Amino acid sequence: MAIDNLMGATVRIRRGWHGGRTGEVVAFDHQAGPPFSYTSVKVKLKGSGQLVMIYSLDELERLSELPSVAAL
Repeated sequence: MAIDNLMGATVRIRRGWHGGRTGEVVAFDHQAGPPFSYTSVKVKLKGSGQLVMIYSLDELERLSELPSVAAL
């Protein structure tokens, strides 16, 4: 996954206890470079609203936003 600001993005968690679940990124912090690198992403799960901390971008898949359908 590209390292861009994921705030507000809809993502799917790829693995772990919450693997396959989707949610919205409510906090994103990434630091690359000396003296160390880290990533922390807080995802609010859809349905339960539970907050999950993710520490690797490899564990997330960014989902494309679906266009809204107007009521007929």
